[in-house]
Amino acid sequence: MKYYKKIKSIILLLPVLFQLSCGEGITPEPETTQKPGFSGKITFIGAWPDSITRTHLVVFKNLLQSPGDFNILNLKFVGPEIPYGISEINYNSLDTAFIQITSGEYAYVCVAQSKTIDLSLNRIDWTVAGVYYANGDTTKPGTLVIPENTLVTNIDIICDFNNPPPQPPGGR
Repeated sequence: MKYYKKIKSIILLLPVLFQLSCGEGITPEPETTQKPGFSGKITFIGAWPDSITRTHLVVFKNLLQSPGDFNILNLKFVGPEIPYGISEINYNSLDTAFIQITSGEYAYVCVAQSKTIDLSLNRIDWTVAGVYYANGDTTKPGTLVIPENTLVTNIDIICDFNNPPPQPPGGR
């Protein structure tokens, strides 16, 4: 009978002993709180065009090779409105944005301007003022790669109003 009482006591104490000995050994690692995103500086050179009503940093998943590529399914990020007439602005996609970006590859990052009062998804209403070029290669738009849980920095764009970039199809 004493033997059974000892076994019963040990069985009842096992969970307590196990808890004390494990500490947090089997607790999962804390989740990373860094959201994916990108940041950089946009520099404006020259006089801003007249009648501009809005300027935004925008990101497209695929290149704009036809007017039809300028669509809501291809549009993956729209930053807040950039104030008219400034010479430069630092930005971070994790700040307020109409569409938050996720990790992945993006083929076209640009600053786009419109003369329309209302926000429009018509390609004809937008002019590209500046494009992100990787490693100084201005022959083609740079690909933005955002890994999981990473804020990619130094995605800088120059908007030279005296020497604008080539316009994607369908623009003015």
